[in-house]
This record gives sequence, structure tokens and C-alpha cells, in this order.
Amino acid sequence: MDEHPAHESVHASPGRRVATSVGLVVLIASAVVGSNLFGVRDSLFGSATPEPADVAASRVASKGASTATTAPTRTRLRSQPWWQQVTTLEGAGPTTAAPFTIDDGALQWRVKWTCQTGHLLVSAQGPHPVVDGVCPGGKEGFGNKTGPVRVKVTADGPWKLQVEQQVDVPLMEPPFPEMTAPGAAVLSKGSFYKIDQNATGTALVYRLADGSHVLRLEDFFVSPNSELEVRLSALKAPKSTEEYAAAPSELVTRLDVTTGALNFRIPAGVDPTRFGSVVIWCQLVHSAYGAATLGPAQ
Repeated sequence: MDEHPAHESVHASPGRRVATSVGLVVLIASAVVGSNLFGVRDSLFGSATPEPADVAASRVASKGASTATTAPTRTRLRSQPWWQQVTTLEGAGPTTAAPFTIDDGALQWRVKWTCQTGHLLVSAQGPHPVVDGVCPGGKEGFGNKTGPVRVKVTADGPWKLQVEQQVDVPLMEPPFPEMTAPGAAVLSKGSFYKIDQNATGTALVYRLADGSHVLRLEDFFVSPNSELEVRLSALKAPKSTEEYAAAPSELVTRLDVTTGALNFRIPAGVDPTRFGSVVIWCQLVHSAYGAATLGPAQ
């Protein structure tokens, strides 16, 4: 009676050996893919880490490289997509405009158009027009071709096209010239900390020689979102959305770029010395992303 189980196990062992071998192969393959050994995972599924890209030095595409000596020129960091000015075209009738260049890394480009009379048609080397509008009027048209772009305009009267490209790279603005001019000084500064989302970097409040104020964010990063605001809060160190929302605050600006070095003019009539912190606020989801307590500049 004991011979049959032994006999059965002898016959079953090849199948087990095959299963064991297959399992071992799967285990090794999982380890290779999971660890991205030799770039296998990236080859199969694509990389979750973006390739290094040049940072932007200005909100105007033609202004060249950053003048900030400590700023990296290439980075894997990405911002919430934002619109960078490329050029402005205008005329009073049909024309083929001089070409403009859209960066290879741009996500898309658009024209904000206005016209005075008749009809406006704008084509850009594609099967469909970028703009096909009735005048007087004004809206937006979009394109996705990168590199040199030449547009053909058919119009019955005056028209204007503001061309912008959408990018997701950090913006590394140098300080405004008046921020380093005689009579300017840093009034206060502070480091960002997390409330509901990640926020890092430094906030600096400048008083300029004419008495106006500028807020500068340096080495800045906040979790991307398209509906963020920069606000001054009466609180020194808000720790929650509820605490922040219960206190007075003032809007400085909409935040379209979420990483880099950024300058914002504080609106006239807003005295930054009356406030204790800078807060990144998302009205869309009613959330305080992060804050920086403002203290005396050292």
C-alpha cells in the first residue's frame, strides 16, 4: 500500500520541477523589472521620472538663459503647466507672418486673437485652422506643432495674435532690477512648511525705494495644482486649513508656476508688515497647501 504514493510522487516530480522553474523565472523577472535593472522597466512601461529639461529664465520665451548664478540650467523638477509669451503678431489684412519658434518641450501653444471686422482665419501648416472666427470678437486657438511655425492670416480688417506656449519646467527669474537698487531692502523672510501638501523654499518680502513691495519665492516648490493663490495671512504659523481660513488674509497673486524662483508685486494698499505669514491656498478644494512664517531678515 505504501508503494502507490511513492510511485505517484515520482511521476509528479517533473511537473513540480517545471512549476518551480517557472516560478523562479517569474520571481527573477519581477525583481529585474521592479528594480529597473538595466532600464528594463523604463523600456517596457516608460519612465515615471521625466528627462532633464532646461529651466525657463523668463515669462517671455525669447529672453534666453537664467542670470541666477546658483540656479541649475537643467532639472527633472516639473511645474504645473504654465503659459509663456512667445510673440505678438498684428496686421490689417491678409498676410503670411514671419515664423516664430515653439520649444521642442512645449506641451502645446495658443493664440489669443482679436479682430475688428469681417472674418479671421489663421492657418499653421496643418489640416485645420488654428483660428476661424467672426469679427469683431476674440477668443483662443490652439496648436501642437513644435519648432518653427509660420501662420497664414486671412482677414478683412485689423487683427492681433498673442502667441504663447505651454511649458511645465521651473521658472528661475532673477530679482527685478529695483530689488537690488539703492534704497531697496529685505523686510522679512521665512521658510515654507507643509500644511495639506508639500511646500518648500524661502519667502522674502522686499520694500523698494519707491515704497512699494515685492514678494520673492526662492528654491520654491509646492504640490502642483491649477488653482493656487499666494496670500498673506494675519497668522504667524497656521497649522491647518481650518485655522488659516478663520483668520484675515489678502491675495497677492494667482500662482501659475509651482517651482523655481518667482517675483510678485504686492498690490498697492496691502501692507505686508501687518501680516505674519505667506500661505499657498487652493480655493478650488478649500485647502491650505503650505505656509512660511515671516520674521525679521537676517
